Amino acid sequence: MACTEEEFTELLGGEVFIDMDKLAAISKHGIPDKVRPEVYKYLLGISKNDKSEEEKVKKQQQQDYKEIDKNDSEITKKIRSHLKRYQSYHKERTSDQRIKIDFQSVEIRNKIENILISYVNYNNDIEYYSFGMLAILGPFIAILQSESDIFFCFVSMMKKIDENLNNEGLAPKLSRFIMLFRSVLPELFSHFEEEEISNNDWATSWIQNLLSCELPIDCVLRLWDTYLSASLGLDLHVFVCLAILTNFSEELLELEHSEILAFLQHLPGIDMDQIIAQAYNIRDDIRANNEL
Repeated sequence: MACTEEEFTELLGGEVFIDMDKLAAISKHGIPDKVRPEVYKYLLGISKNDKSEEEKVKKQQQQDYKEIDKNDSEITKKIRSHLKRYQSYHKERTSDQRIKIDFQSVEIRNKIENILISYVNYNNDIEYYSFGMLAILGPFIAILQSESDIFFCFVSMMKKIDENLNNEGLAPKLSRFIMLFRSVLPELFSHFEEEEISNNDWATSWIQNLLSCELPIDCVLRLWDTYLSASLGLDLHVFVCLAILTNFSEELLELEHSEILAFLQHLPGIDMDQIIAQAYNIRDDIRANNEL
């Protein structure tokens, strides 16, 4: 059961320390919009639970971010191209999004470019590679104000995603997801095969980008509440994907090739509490059948 904004505020108001175990315990059931920015900074390790270090750490982060080079004309071109696509996608679905990004704001567009270029320059072995990076940044842009806070939250989230993928590898994780899809939803799986739906056209992005390209921002944030605080963490994601397919299986069975892809790439708003609960149930059922 989700906790109230007041319960979060009381916990965050501790004068000396923030009880991180308690914060994680109440966050996994959903974080109220007003306190989510502050809670995420703790869950992602940007704010320290020792309040005596708070100002010192914040000033150091701001200084570190300020010193990162934010100029790269080639990356800027790629970002602007992806940003048009991202803006267009979210413009189409403003009616089903509670949390939005003001794409008309020059300040917002500059923030996006600055942060993504900084991320590449901050990590010398990383290239700006995909629309997915922008989509993962989007929710932080929507809820946080400070550019340095957004940057370090994004860095921490990307690190979590990379570590999770590296533990198993994207290809093996994708193969396991498809195997479980075939086992849990055989009729829908066969329908996808009959319609010649390629995994590369949808499943790779679902797994690699945490559905941040496909779901409305408020749905993505509700997922992240649980991913950042529950013991399973990002390992729950495969089962969330299965829960979404289960939830929409009847609709998908009625669609043909291009309609299926359009649906999978632009998912409607969903009750994420229900999806997350269903994901845990699917995982338990699979474990009971010794398929994990």
